[in-house]
Amino acid sequence: MKKYSVFHHHVSCAAQELGCGLESALDMARDCGIGYIELDRDAIGATDEEILALGEQLARHGLKPSSIYGHYSWDHDPTLPGEDDLLIHQAKLLGCERIMIIPGFYSDLSSAEKCEQEKQQMIAGTRRLAELAAAQGLTATIECYDNARSPIATIRGMKDFVDACPELYVTLETGNYLFSGDDILEAKDIFRDRVRHVHLKDRYLPAEGEATPAGDPTTAVTGLVMYPCAVGHGHIPMDAVLDELHAWGYDGVMTIEHFGAASYAQAIRDSMAWLKEKEKQHV
Repeated sequence: MKKYSVFHHHVSCAAQELGCGLESALDMARDCGIGYIELDRDAIGATDEEILALGEQLARHGLKPSSIYGHYSWDHDPTLPGEDDLLIHQAKLLGCERIMIIPGFYSDLSSAEKCEQEKQQMIAGTRRLAELAAAQGLTATIECYDNARSPIATIRGMKDFVDACPELYVTLETGNYLFSGDDILEAKDIFRDRVRHVHLKDRYLPAEGEATPAGDPTTAVTGLVMYPCAVGHGHIPMDAVLDELHAWGYDGVMTIEHFGAASYAQAIRDSMAWLKEKEKQHV
């Protein structure tokens, strides 16, 4: 059986949409076939009491944390992480096997020299945190990040980080390579041996003259205007990606992602319905 996750942010937004409490929304996600929750370091809390309370809440609904992501600012703060890093501490307390590092953003794209300096600082911070995570039995990953100022917005940028950090692995993010004009099918082959987690994000690209879809759009550096949508309902080759993951024997968690969706509750339901149908092809 496949292992699916959803962002805690999405479940919280779904609760607001449905006019129910978070507890009910967590049940809704679980009943759709989701067994894991993706967490944001900055939304969990910093005290042990807050962290453990969240873990207990998830457990009451039969859910486990899939990965915790955290933003860092090594572009302008070269201070390397230490043994007391909050992201690692949270993962250990919650029994979460994976963390995801977002290393920072270029401050000035017009200066190649400054970008390179900031990139090396971000690589150094990422390498140090990945080493600390590995020493604690955790897996550190990065994903392609859809922001022009991100050093990991492209296949090349991702590869620079992975090549420089032996203890660093990849969250295969299906929807973000399109932002920089790269190809997810090429990316999955390049990073195959380093993939330890998956984010399933689809993108809808409206045809000329088509009515504007609901949701918050993202404009790619190529000029494409991309809208959030349920998995399998857009223009990312999700069939091909999932077929390849199945052929690899990938048995890790896959997290559905719909930041900016018009309805998070509906996106969760539609994504899981499509994925359950897709599973039947792999039986």
